[in-house]
Amino acid sequence: MSARLISRYADDPRVLTVIVTALIAAVLWMATWQTMSGMSGMSMDGMEMGGGMSMDKPMEMGDAMQADKPMQMENMPSGGSMVQGEMAESMQDTMSGDAQGGMSEGMSENMSSGMSSMSGNMAGGMAMDMDMPGMSMDPTDWSMGTIAATTTMWILMMAAMMLPAMAPVMAIYAGLAAKEDSGARLALRIGVFTMGYFLLWAVFSVAAALGQLSLRGSEWFTMGGTLALPVAAGLLLIIAGAYQLTPIKEFCLRHCRHPLTYLMSHWREGLAGAFPVGARHGVYCLGCCIALMGLMFVFGAMDVFWMAMIALYFLAEKILPAAEIWGKIFGGLLILAGIVTLAQTVI
Repeated sequence: MSARLISRYADDPRVLTVIVTALIAAVLWMATWQTMSGMSGMSMDGMEMGGGMSMDKPMEMGDAMQADKPMQMENMPSGGSMVQGEMAESMQDTMSGDAQGGMSEGMSENMSSGMSSMSGNMAGGMAMDMDMPGMSMDPTDWSMGTIAATTTMWILMMAAMMLPAMAPVMAIYAGLAAKEDSGARLALRIGVFTMGYFLLWAVFSVAAALGQLSLRGSEWFTMGGTLALPVAAGLLLIIAGAYQLTPIKEFCLRHCRHPLTYLMSHWREGLAGAFPVGARHGVYCLGCCIALMGLMFVFGAMDVFWMAMIALYFLAEKILPAAEIWGKIFGGLLILAGIVTLAQTVI
């Protein structure tokens, strides 16, 4: 019985599609988590390096200033001969008040310049270490390497977040396409359908990456443009909440929640039809989720935990009952949170 059941599901393209999608999503999330962990590790190393410099150098300079001269005086013979005693007394007598003042002033200037130089080096070192690998926080850095690294990171995040929400429609598409194709051709057709879906999200990733880079010098964002400060966070919350109440959101969500109806209405046969069908569905999905993507900047665009929470909401909105109702309630809560956030900046 169990062998027959396994054989039945193993031959079902819908089940295989869900399994493969889950495995790919797991790999994408692991890659995202490892990349973000590496960034956090480099940032902490930079902070520790800066802290070590700030603690060690002043103590060494202080020890040298406090211990150096007394040691020289203590090392001078105290009872050897009258000549040595007279020499010591004459050396002390010949040091005038002006000379002592000059020495004190010179030591103060040297210490101040040394500490300023050390502070500058420490700040520069921390700024360099806080930069994400290939993702510079310098607002003037628009090199191809920085743009490519930031865009790649956004594409990886979008793929990891949206692939689970895409799984139901991929399974239904696989079941319908299996009536026309099989084997490797069916697998290729499902892959082309998925590529069509992610095309628009790839375009969105490029726009998001360029937007993040342009926000590095903004007074409303920090952490290289990935984290909104209170005023911007409040506005993003209100925008995301208000969008939940719009007819556009309701229209796009209806298509995403009823993928079979969408596929039957826009079906195209064969491998050539897979890409446009997937791309059209991607348009509805983007229209359903685009405003909520702004929440990534509220919680931190590089925070894996909040990425996962937003991705789970996208999936829940597509498969759980009555999402048209509780989605609007969620929108109202976002608006309220945005108002509270803005009010706290005024109080």
